[in-house]
Amino acid sequence: MRGLTATLLISALALSACGKDPYEYAGSNHRAKVKSARSDRAVMVIPTKRVSDGLEGAKAAAEFEATRHCIHYFGTSDINWTVGPDTADDQLPIDGEVVTFSGECAA
Repeated sequence: MRGLTATLLISALALSACGKDPYEYAGSNHRAKVKSARSDRAVMVIPTKRVSDGLEGAKAAAEFEATRHCIHYFGTSDINWTVGPDTADDQLPIDGEVVTFSGECAA
């Protein structure tokens, strides 16, 4: 029984760490975090840090986190992007080291 308890505890700790590490893309790390209101989890904003390490990595990090969010709350990876990975680079809202993506989970 103790072995099972220890295994469950280790598993819980490992899962609690998921999503806390930056997203690595082509050797660069990008931090992206989905923000959504509790009253409407479908609508989300994804600020992504470290733009100077490359926009492609920032786009990939935002898409990864948004997809994970939509699967978690709605069971689908479909996203209707307002500002997304396919948005032209010169149209992206960049403020210093942060580019902000936005969209809505297709429910």
